[in-house]
Amino acid sequence: MSDKSALPPPRTPGETVVELAQISRAMELRLGAGDAEAAAALARVVLVRLPRHLTTYARLIRAAWELKRWQEGEDWARRLLQADPGNAVAWRSLAYAVEQKGLLAPARGMWRRAFQCHPYDPEIRSGLMRTHLGESDRLRLDSAALGSIYLHAGRWAHAANVYRRLVKAEPKRLDFQVNWMVALWQQGARQEAHHLARHLTSRSPHTLLAWVVLAALGDADDRALARNPIQSMDPDGEFVQAWLRIPWERPATPLRVTIREAALLAQVDVQDVDS
Repeated sequence: MSDKSALPPPRTPGETVVELAQISRAMELRLGAGDAEAAAALARVVLVRLPRHLTTYARLIRAAWELKRWQEGEDWARRLLQADPGNAVAWRSLAYAVEQKGLLAPARGMWRRAFQCHPYDPEIRSGLMRTHLGESDRLRLDSAALGSIYLHAGRWAHAANVYRRLVKAEPKRLDFQVNWMVALWQQGARQEAHHLARHLTSRSPHTLLAWVVLAALGDADDRALARNPIQSMDPDGEFVQAWLRIPWERPATPLRVTIREAALLAQVDVQDVDS
């Protein structure tokens, strides 16, 4: 049976069809050019059609950061963390927004979480130092930070061993469970990874990677259950591939847009050529 999600939607007067990847590329170009407002406008085009699209959430967080709209960044960060509890961009935005409100105690904890996700990000290191004054070891790499380094370097066995211990020590940390599951999956420990995926989809149904692993390792029933969550959060696989550095092929995702919205994309293409 063919994948109907890969077929172009029917056109109606005043509309055209573009691929989601084209809009994503345009958003990335605008962010790279320092035009966060234009990137946010393109993001709204996506979210009207895909209101749970995670890569667009991440780009809106970056746009809000550039525009110094801290509350807006906090709102998008909280949404993204429901699906990716170890997302460094989201933790960074959330920590800074909370810090700006003068809530230093919770901000310190959030900066620590951000550091554990991405210990070498300069903004995160600066936030950690700023809110942990007087603590000489504030930039020390703890087990969670080391696990993140192993995970993103593709050292799956090392990452799995670290997260196994972390989950045992802190069983309520959802990000530790997700990272352990991913490391097991990529290491080839299929049965254990599948067991964790089943547990996580039951306990936290908004967690994207749990559905991805369930679809990759499960049976036909598992794949059927995972289809809608994946299609709503990451239909073309960009989030999994780019943000979590895991190869995962998906079909292109066509979207119907208005002529006016298509013109926004055309403006980006013209500016890209001119530059």
